[in-house]
Amino acid sequence: MGKRGLWIVVFLIVWMLAIIGRLTWLQVVRHGHYADKAQQNHVKDSTLLAARGTIVDREGKDMAVTMLADSVFVDQNLLRNETDRRKAATALSPLLGAGEADLLKKLTGDDGFVWLKRRLEPEQSKAVITSLEQQKIPGIAVRKEPQRIYPMDSLAAHLVGYVGGEDKGQAGLEQRFNEYLTGKPGEIRWEKDAAGRAYGRSVTPAESGARIVTTIDSTLQHKVEALLDEAMRMTRAKGASAIVTNPATGEILALANAPTFSPNDRPKGGSKSNEDKVRQNRAISWPYEPGSVFKLVTYAAAIEEGVAKPDDKVNCGNGQITLGKRVIHDTHAYGVLSVADAFAKSSNVGAIRLAQRLGKERLFDYIGRLGFGRKTGIELPGESRGIVNPLNLWRPDSIGSVAIGQEISVTLLQAVSAMGAIANRGLWVQPHVVKQIVSQSDHSLYEAKPETRRIIKPETAAAMAALLERVVTHGTARNAIHLTGYTAAGKTGTPQKAVGGSYASGKYMPTFAGFVPARNPRFAIIVMVDDPVGLHHGGSVAAPIFNLIAEAALGDYAVPPDDKRFRETLAAISKKYEASAKEQELADQAAAIGIEKAEPLATPASAAKPLAKNETTGSETKPKPDRKGAGVSPNLQRTPAPAPTRPPPLPPAREAETYVMPDLRGRGVRAVMQACAQLRLNVRLLGSGIAMRQFPAAGARVRAGDACRVEFE
Repeated sequence: MGKRGLWIVVFLIVWMLAIIGRLTWLQVVRHGHYADKAQQNHVKDSTLLAARGTIVDREGKDMAVTMLADSVFVDQNLLRNETDRRKAATALSPLLGAGEADLLKKLTGDDGFVWLKRRLEPEQSKAVITSLEQQKIPGIAVRKEPQRIYPMDSLAAHLVGYVGGEDKGQAGLEQRFNEYLTGKPGEIRWEKDAAGRAYGRSVTPAESGARIVTTIDSTLQHKVEALLDEAMRMTRAKGASAIVTNPATGEILALANAPTFSPNDRPKGGSKSNEDKVRQNRAISWPYEPGSVFKLVTYAAAIEEGVAKPDDKVNCGNGQITLGKRVIHDTHAYGVLSVADAFAKSSNVGAIRLAQRLGKERLFDYIGRLGFGRKTGIELPGESRGIVNPLNLWRPDSIGSVAIGQEISVTLLQAVSAMGAIANRGLWVQPHVVKQIVSQSDHSLYEAKPETRRIIKPETAAAMAALLERVVTHGTARNAIHLTGYTAAGKTGTPQKAVGGSYASGKYMPTFAGFVPARNPRFAIIVMVDDPVGLHHGGSVAAPIFNLIAEAALGDYAVPPDDKRFRETLAAISKKYEASAKEQELADQAAAIGIEKAEPLATPASAAKPLAKNETTGSETKPKPDRKGAGVSPNLQRTPAPAPTRPPPLPPAREAETYVMPDLRGRGVRAVMQACAQLRLNVRLLGSGIAMRQFPAAGARVRAGDACRVEFE
């Protein structure tokens, strides 16, 4: 082989090695890349959007749902022509509610995909689609997007929370259970030939998010929010909060803050904006000095430890006590009182005396036992643990401050949970707002299993319940709590508001916490009003709101009255109505057979009453039976029946007894109608929602047939 032939062989070998190397590179090293490109040429994928899970109240009513809405976007890489951009800005500007110059900026650039406006209204979407079809502008299109809707608008907004622009939870349950609520998107895959024709497809369905069942009673929640709004309007306060729980189960039936917001409106301000403050769940995240409400800890600890009994005497020092260089005063100069009276009158000196008997170590222990200084573990973000200083930071006079609810900060949730433990015979139950989380296939993903712990003996809890009831009957709330037929228990508090590390003059946060009925508690309730103008005591500001909330809850849940005297009165009225019905039945029978007169039973009470004259016919009718129920004489005198052209007139109405007008405020329409029907009042209802004003006022004397007007909001 010659030299030329050798070069040809070398060339062929090099050429073959290059071919082999290239094939190895393409088919081995870059196999995945080119396989993906081939797949893209033959397969087209489309994403199926997954709906976010729903949030419902305890009855299954929707509080948060997801719907699909249209959003309009531009692909700037496809909209390069300046004329097309200006034409698009001119056409879409009035439809999107944006300035033409601002819209033109969004249409211009190299960013590629840019949203022009998200989640259009239905009519707005139709107009945009029509305009795009008419203008035939490249690069602008409409895409379906999930939209979070809150059907109840602002109701329980602080609890439900809201989502951000990408449907990610930003507050409340939306944030806490975002992983459960977020669904899994699906996919449609089309296989196509070289000409782009589809010849097969596979579908992976989208999986919607789970459903959260809350403990909230939306009807009661609405009433509580309306009452807080009315309280703010009447007191010109900066805010108000309230919580209603079931002390036996820890379920929160209502949790409200005023002012509130609509989660349908996305937040616009920064973290320091007033809007952001309104969106904070102040009932669980804003600790404040509780004042005299905290005395329940001091007294419960003293009774549990055996250093005091309700009947024991305590020297209230004529209204003042000195601790080191500090003098602490009472609002009134009390001398020696029983422990029960000292609690009912909310004596600061009395509480401090009991705390001194306990000692700071035992008092500190019971503060922790009742749940202060720690989070309750409620399923909501942003809960505060409050502020409880460790013992090594207590000053010599700190035991006096803490005993009366100063030098300590708590949340409303902690306070109502402690009150609920007293109502629940000394057993603390973890508060919670979620009953269950259920997947779309009805598989349970989460069940509420609240923590429980014994904090005081049942005997101590019973003694504390009696003390709390005395606050309502003889103490600082005696003029505010009037629940006809029901007993109530609670504690007032009038703490000064701390601003900038010191107490603000003339600023208070009146509070009332308690439970109803006192003898068989069904609801534990707390109310706090932030900085009211004018009246500022817990008994005059917060307690009346508690009264209305309790009345609404008792009525909605048809809780039987527990007041013994009231039950006896109802039984007497029931017997009286039964006698009246029987009497009317006999009168109707007599009228049917033509009897004009019926003699009453020969009893001294009935014999003394004259016969009443019928104003229409002048015929005599039987008198009203006495309270023991006089019946109709069996010796009826018969006379021939006339041939009337119309039915005989009914007997005249008996003289009506007077009744005390109940307090209808805070009740729903049905409860108001039932109460008025029981008193046989001619009621006129104005508006809807819950009763806010009534005429006659509560406590007025009324008779059957009197007019009654009730205004609802």
